[in-house]
Amino acid sequence: MSLYRERYHRDLTELKNLTKELADLVGAAIEKSVIALTDANVELAREVIKKDQDMDDLSLRIENLCMELLALQQPMARDLRRIIGILKIGIDLERIGDLAVDVARVTAQSQNKILITKLEYIPRMAEISKRMLTESMEALLNNDADMARQVTKWDYEIDGLYVRARDKLLNIIIERPEVIKEGTSLLMVNRHLERTGDHICNICETIVYMVEAKREHLN
Repeated sequence: MSLYRERYHRDLTELKNLTKELADLVGAAIEKSVIALTDANVELAREVIKKDQDMDDLSLRIENLCMELLALQQPMARDLRRIIGILKIGIDLERIGDLAVDVARVTAQSQNKILITKLEYIPRMAEISKRMLTESMEALLNNDADMARQVTKWDYEIDGLYVRARDKLLNIIIERPEVIKEGTSLLMVNRHLERTGDHICNICETIVYMVEAKREHLN
């Protein structure tokens, strides 16, 4: 194999590793943003917000490497799917990171007034989302389409928790109109976490396409 092709294959491997690194940052942001919310920890929330730039920078690095490989290597078939797939996954990861930062902003701007009720469902949604993200990256690194499919089954639990949290918060707002601002903020948090699950399902669909050249709707 020529040095040129060796460099090409190293770059393909680096793309996956960079994507895993971005997913780790995003997973930490999800976890910390919800811990900050449940503990009314404004400093932790601000830490998550500051990390947004790191996620954006890494996402841009992935995008630039993808564009470089597409332009210089003109890949075909499976390699083309890999690169385009990584590009799409990077977009979904960046959006998940943005959602986590939005959750952190709710805490940072709340002045410790956000917790109008015990958060029963939102922490569990975050826990499942982080697990889904971790397992989706394992599927990516191992080119395991079946594992990617299995990951999406957790989204049904997230959807169920979303509905329960939404209904509880709406009832609180109806019964206590004075907390409508705080209740609305928590409804937004609930929605952000539900959307996180959807983005991870998108990632899993992309992995299936990368591995099997099949487009499946898994969400």
